[in-house]
Amino acid sequence: MTSSSGTDISVNGFCKRSPGRVSAPLKYTNDLVDFDHWDHMFMTNCCKSLTLHDFDEPPSAVLDLGCGRGLWAIEAARQWHGSTVVGFDIASVQPPLNVLEKSTSSRLKWVHGNILDNLPFDDGQFDFVRMVRMGLHIPVYQWGRVFQEISRVLKLHGVFEIIEEDLIFPCQTFQSPNGSPVDVRSSGNSSPRSSNTAVTTASSSFLKLDPSPGAFGPRSSSADAFSAIGPPPLSAFETEMTLPRPNPRNHPRLKRAWEELLDDCHLAPNLTSILPSKLKVWFGDIRSHPPLQIALPPGSTRRRGSTPTTCGLPSLIDPDAVFELSPISRKSSLTDLDNDSNSIVTRKSSQRGVSSWASMHLARTVRTIAGCKESVWEAYEKLYGHDPSLTYMANPLRDYFESDWINWQNDMTDRACLRDSIRAELSWSEPRGGLPEWRIWRNSLSSHDVETKPEEKPELCRNLRGFVCFNIPEIANAK
Repeated sequence: MTSSSGTDISVNGFCKRSPGRVSAPLKYTNDLVDFDHWDHMFMTNCCKSLTLHDFDEPPSAVLDLGCGRGLWAIEAARQWHGSTVVGFDIASVQPPLNVLEKSTSSRLKWVHGNILDNLPFDDGQFDFVRMVRMGLHIPVYQWGRVFQEISRVLKLHGVFEIIEEDLIFPCQTFQSPNGSPVDVRSSGNSSPRSSNTAVTTASSSFLKLDPSPGAFGPRSSSADAFSAIGPPPLSAFETEMTLPRPNPRNHPRLKRAWEELLDDCHLAPNLTSILPSKLKVWFGDIRSHPPLQIALPPGSTRRRGSTPTTCGLPSLIDPDAVFELSPISRKSSLTDLDNDSNSIVTRKSSQRGVSSWASMHLARTVRTIAGCKESVWEAYEKLYGHDPSLTYMANPLRDYFESDWINWQNDMTDRACLRDSIRAELSWSEPRGGLPEWRIWRNSLSSHDVETKPEEKPELCRNLRGFVCFNIPEIANAK
C-alpha cells in the first residue's frame, strides 16, 4: 500500500494521522491472496456457513470492510440471493463486475476508501457489517473511532462480526537451565555446508578488532536474549562474535525488530485481548468463542540417514471444533475472557481436528510477516544500526539482516514440513533435481542446534478469535 501526501502530527504521545494517509506495514501480494482463500475455506468449514452468526434469514444489506480481492463478498452475493453486498477496501484490486455472472454482479458493489476516515455510507444503511484481519492496518488508538463509524452505518439491531488474530512473530523461545530465555549457541565446528546452501550465520565474515561494550537498543524486550553475557555488557553483534556460531533456529533479533515495528506503528500485538473492552463501548450483547490457538509445529529432528518426521496432512475439522458462541458479560474481566483453559487448543477432541492444520496456519502467519519484510528491516536498522561493534565489521547491516531472515524462513518452512508430509502420506518419491534451500539448511544443522524440551505452554503461531456484536437500542441511544 502506498501513502498519500500528508503530514502526521503528534498529539498526546500518539501520531494523529492526516486524512487519507496510509501507513500500514503490510504489502498485499498474490501469495497473501492465496492464503485469504485458504482462510476462507477454513472458516467456512469450521462455521458451516459464511458467518459466525447464525442468521434466521440472510441480511438484506451487507458491508464487507477490508474486502481485499472480494472473495467473501462475491460468495455472499452468490449464496444470499436477496442481499445487496458492498465490498469496501482502500485498494482497487477486486475483479471487474462484468466478469461475474449478472445474477451476482447486479447485487454487488465495490467502494474504495480508507477505513480510518469517515465511512462513505449513510446512517443505519446496513443490516450486517463484517471485518476480518485488519490488525496490521488499524493503530490501537483508532479502534474506537473505527467501531464508532461501524455502529453509525449499522441498523438498529444490526449485526457486526469481527475476526481478528494476535500479531505473533512465530519462533521457538529457547530456555536456559534456570528457565529464563537465552540465545542458545552451538559449540565446536559447524557441519559441512553445500556451496548453494542458505547462510546460517554472517558472523564468520565479520572481523572484531577492538571489542567495546555498548548498548544496542532504546528499550528492553523479552527478545533481548543476546543483550549481555557477563560484565561488562556486550552489544548484540559483539556477543555474536564471541562464540563460534549462533543457533540458526534462534531468532531474537528479528523478533525484537517485529516488536519494534508494531510499537512504531502503534499496532496492538494482543488484539484478541484488547478488542472486548473496546467493543463494549459501541455494541451490546457481544458473543464470542474460545480463542483458537494454534501451537507452533515442532522443528524437524532429522539427522543424516534417519527418517524425517512429518506433521500430517490437513484433515476434516471435528464437529466440536466449530466456533460455538457464548455471551460476554459487560462486567466480565479480560482475564476471564482469555483464560487459556477455555481455548480451543486445550480441548482434546478439538485439538485432533485443528492441529493437523497447523502447518497451513504457520504458513499463513509467515507469509503475512514476509509481506512486512521491508518494514521489519527498517525496525531492525533502527535497533542495531548504531551498534558500536558495527564499525569493526566488513559487511553491511543489511547482509546481517538477510542472514537472519533466511534462517528464520528456513526454520519456519522446516516446521511446516508440507513437502515431507505429502511424501509420507501419499507415498510419493522425492522429486528430481536439487534439494530446496530449506532442506539443505536443515541437513546442515549440527547436533547442538536441536530444540529444547517442549514447554508446558507451547509457543503459538496463531491466536485467532471472532466476535459477534449487536447494535442494541440501549447502546445506540447513548452514543
